[in-house]
Order: sequence, then C-alpha cells, then structure tokens
Amino acid sequence: MTIKQPSGEQEQELEQEQELSWEEAVSRYLQENPDYFLHHPQTLEALTLRHHASGQVVSLIERQVQLLRDKDEKLSRQLRELLSIARANDVLSERLHQFAVAMIDSVALDEVLSTSRDMLRQQFKLEAVVVLIKANFDSLRGRPECVEPGDLRFDGVVQKFAAVGKPLCGDKLDTDTLNYLFGDQAQTIRSSALVLLASGDARAVLSLGSSDPQRFHPQMGTLYLSKYGELLMSAIGRCL
Repeated sequence: MTIKQPSGEQEQELEQEQELSWEEAVSRYLQENPDYFLHHPQTLEALTLRHHASGQVVSLIERQVQLLRDKDEKLSRQLRELLSIARANDVLSERLHQFAVAMIDSVALDEVLSTSRDMLRQQFKLEAVVVLIKANFDSLRGRPECVEPGDLRFDGVVQKFAAVGKPLCGDKLDTDTLNYLFGDQAQTIRSSALVLLASGDARAVLSLGSSDPQRFHPQMGTLYLSKYGELLMSAIGRCL
C-alpha cells in the first residue's frame, strides 16, 4: 500500500493552519486567563510591538496606553455628537411647542395658514412654505390653497408618499412638480420637504422649500416634520 505524501503547497497550507491554530489557542487562553501576566511579569516585560503609525518598536504597556487614549478620544467624540443632537432636539421641541400653541390660538382658516407660513419660514429659515388642500368645503372655494377635484397633478404628488409613508425630503423633484408646488419661487428652490396632511376626506400637502441644497436630504429624520404636519392639519380641519 502506497501512502501519498503531501505536496509542497499542501505542506505549506498545513503549516499555516497549524500556526493559525496556535495563535487562536494562545489568544483564547489569554482571554480566559486575564491574570496570566500578573503571574509571569517577565513575559510581559519582554513583549514588544511595532507602533501602527511610526513603525517604531514600543512596549506592550505603551501600546495599551495608546489604545486607551484612542478609545477615550472615540468615546469623547461620540459624547460630543450625542450632546449636539440633544441640544438640537431641545431647540426643535421648543419650536414645535410654540407652533402648537399658535395653532391652538388661531381661530380662523386665514389665521391658521398665515401664522403657520410665517412661523415655518422663520423657524426653518425657508424661502417658501406652501399649503395645497383638496377637500369639498365651501370655505375653500376661491382660495389659492384650494385644489380642484380633478387636479391630477395633486394626485400625482400624493402618490409619491405611498411608497415611503413619510415626508419626502431631498432635491429630486422634477421641474414641473417644483413649478406646481412653489409657483414663481420654484427657480430658487434647491431642496424641499413635502409633508402629506390628512383629516377625514380632506387631503393636503405642506411644501417646504429652501435655496440651500443641503437643507433637506433623503437621510434626514422626519419625525418633527410629521408632528408639524399633524398640528397644522388638525388646525385646518377645525376651521373647515
């Protein structure tokens, strides 16, 4: 019976597997016995590593200190980001509260619409705030916000919400839609946010336009935009 000897490549693969298994074994042992170096300080003193940036040989303790510093800097950066987000949310919460109070105090449709436009422009530093309403109410007849029952362009805008189920933010609106929503101001709009409003049989779209291309983008959070929309539609529905 002839025993087939491993080829040179196979021998090399076996050596690599054996080396890797030894590395895994040592790593696992040190993880399971974190006090190993306490009982073998001479081993710890003999260990050296190359610094990942300079390439110089440094002691294990120096490397550990550097790792701790890097970890501390990462945690500090994350903390600063969280604090920044918290401060921004505090500002948004206060603005939303002010908007809610203003909507409650508005007693007529003209007041609701004019107040909401002024506050949204000021709070979000916007060039355009437009509300279009499609509903069968006599109080809407002849108003610039009123959408005729057969207006298919409005239905096309509403259909855009079906796929995402949340406010639409970004800079991807086509020219016809921009002109339809923002009229004469369309040429200055570089990013926009559209919020679908609904109350009973009434449908409306709140369109926010900005000359800043980065003001609204697809990855931004839309929770507060939805809350603004709910408050606005509640006030509109109360006045219809």
